[in-house]
Amino acid sequence: MKRKLTMLLTVLPLLLVAGSNDLSDEGVGTYTDASVGNQISNFTINRQMVSCGVGTVGFAGGGFGLTGPFAMLMYAKDIHSYSADHNTKTIRVTGRMRSITVVGGVTVEDVVHDFLAIAADNKATGKPDRFDVHFTTPFWGASPMCTPSTEVQGWCRFGGELLLGDVTVGP
Repeated sequence: MKRKLTMLLTVLPLLLVAGSNDLSDEGVGTYTDASVGNQISNFTINRQMVSCGVGTVGFAGGGFGLTGPFAMLMYAKDIHSYSADHNTKTIRVTGRMRSITVVGGVTVEDVVHDFLAIAADNKATGKPDRFDVHFTTPFWGASPMCTPSTEVQGWCRFGGELLLGDVTVGP
């Protein structure tokens, strides 16, 4: 019994560390700015997934469900590169993502495209952390609603300063 207890006490701290959800070189949160029509938008950025979603809320299906006059969801299908720079406190990710845009309950676009996502850990500067995803699609590239990318000429950008959540670059 004493031996089993000693083994458990030795292994338990390792199990607790392995199960930690603390962020390290990744982020998750909620942001808004003019690029998303000042709508509440959510994102994730980590080695397995980059995603963002924007939408407005309205009733659908006779009030049995919720949708919006506008909704957009993007998620990575393939991550080509993932870089967390501990000096600049930024994460840069490239790859391919699926983008689904619904307007007035009608899917106007469902495509796979290239993307560049950038997240900034700004805590040391006293500014809010930030997330941006840069991309182009047939719908968004031709839309007057496209906020021009600050990173890739001819692309669009969704992003903003975090209202909730965290980007952590480094331990």
